[in-house]
Amino acid sequence: MPLGLARGLAATFLVAFAVAVTWPGMVPANRIYPLVLGLPFSLAWVAAWIVAGCLVLWMLHASETAHRRRAREESVRGTSGPGGTR
Repeated sequence: MPLGLARGLAATFLVAFAVAVTWPGMVPANRIYPLVLGLPFSLAWVAAWIVAGCLVLWMLHASETAHRRRAREESVRGTSGPGGTR
């Protein structure tokens, strides 16, 4: 995945996360029942968004790491010797 796309998707998700766990987005989830794994629905809602946020940030980290590794490998392949001449 291109780095710019990964960053854009992560930023979009984090904005949706902020809306979903604050007042306007929390209104539909603001109830106790049904219980989800013994947790009130509103708490399970927030917990699910936190878990999803961790996954998104982990995927962004993996994308950034892969991009940096590719850039480093390309820069190493570009030089032919200790003098840096091509």
